[in-house]
Formats: sequence, structure tokens, C-alpha cells
Amino acid sequence: MHEARQTVVVDVPLATLWDVVCDYERYPEFIREMRSVKVLPRKGAEQEVEFGIELELLGMKKRIHYTLAMTDDPKSSIRWRLVKSDLLKGDEGSWHFRPLGESRTEATYQIELKLGPFVPRAVSNFLAQESLPRLLAAFKRRAEERAAGRV
Repeated sequence: MHEARQTVVVDVPLATLWDVVCDYERYPEFIREMRSVKVLPRKGAEQEVEFGIELELLGMKKRIHYTLAMTDDPKSSIRWRLVKSDLLKGDEGSWHFRPLGESRTEATYQIELKLGPFVPRAVSNFLAQESLPRLLAAFKRRAEERAAGRV
């Protein structure tokens, strides 16, 4: 299992960051590796979302498709669990949000990945650790651009 956790402070109200994180269909617009997103019909408290990403490691490209069941506690947290994948054996994680006054929000992203036995270590390290700072920077930038009216 590969685990990663990171916290970022974003200079926007919690509601703005929440809207960016929950706008799954727009992820390909600002997350470099994201190739496709499809939001499926809601099932009770869970929202299933299909994702397709493309990683480039050591000059080779690898596409990964997976479906997550997202459960949210509005304006507080989002949790997810893996429903199915062509490569991942497990994917559980969460976003936790905490307002820091009216115009700043602390967001903590945590993920636990289980990959198949034949997945190269470079792929698992990239997914669990190396891409996380870049991912959080993309969400921060998108939320701050939205707050400034640029997207």
C-alpha cells in the first residue's frame, strides 16, 4: 500500500474551493494527467465518477481507468473508495476542508493506493507521492482563478 497526505492553504472562501473540487467533469481542464471524466447517476449518498488518466514515466505512457464512489459531507469533507479499475486494486482517500477566516481555506488531501503485483514501483511512487504536490497546486490555482473571475 502506498499512502500520501498533504495540506495546502488556498486564498479563497471554502465554498469556492468546494465547488472546484466537486466539479469533477472539469478536471481535464486543469489537471494535466486527466484525460476523461464521466459522472454517473447518483446512488443514494454516493456519486460514482469514472476517471481516465495518462501518466508518462521513463518515456512511456500508461493510461489508467478507474471508478470512484464519492461521498461528501457538504463543505466539510469528501471521501472516496475504489469501485473498479483496470490497474488499481484499492484507492481510498479524502479531502478535508477547514475555513481560515472568510477568504482562506485549509485543504488536506489523503490517499491510500493498492496496486497490482506487476505494477512498476515508478508508477506507484508517482501516483502516491510525486504527483500530489502538483495536483494540489492545480486545485489551488484553479480555485484562486475562479475567485478572481478568470475561469
